Amino acid sequence: MLVDSVYAADSSTSSIFWNTLNLWEFLLLIISVFILFASIATILFILRGWVLVILSWWKDDKIKPAINTIRYAFFWLVVMVATIFLFPIFWRILWIDVQRYAEPKAIFSKIEEIWTKIFWIKSSTTTIDNIDSIQDEDFINSL
Repeated sequence: MLVDSVYAADSSTSSIFWNTLNLWEFLLLIISVFILFASIATILFILRGWVLVILSWWKDDKIKPAINTIRYAFFWLVVMVATIFLFPIFWRILWIDVQRYAEPKAIFSKIEEIWTKIFWIKSSTTTIDNIDSIQDEDFINSL
């Protein structure tokens, strides 16, 4: 035989987009990516609106488009947040069990996973869960 052994790929180096996903995990990934980009776009539109307000010098003909930009950005932010929290309720009404994939906790954890993979962020050892276990010496040494 030409090849004696086969080695499995290390799962820590695999991308979130190339893993084998089932339908519900793929749906969760699509929803999470959409919410991530929509929230970034909303923040950028709010900032753009405030820059337009500042540069308008409070002239009525220039301030109306700026206020409308901010108003529409906040409207779509409310729609996005409502969708995140109403989506699981809608599926529960239809008696479809998508609790693991449609609840906000799963969506936000997937967004966090995508964010850490995009920016190569390593998870820190100090989290809110184990903050009580930090000794005083560790805290002083970290300063």
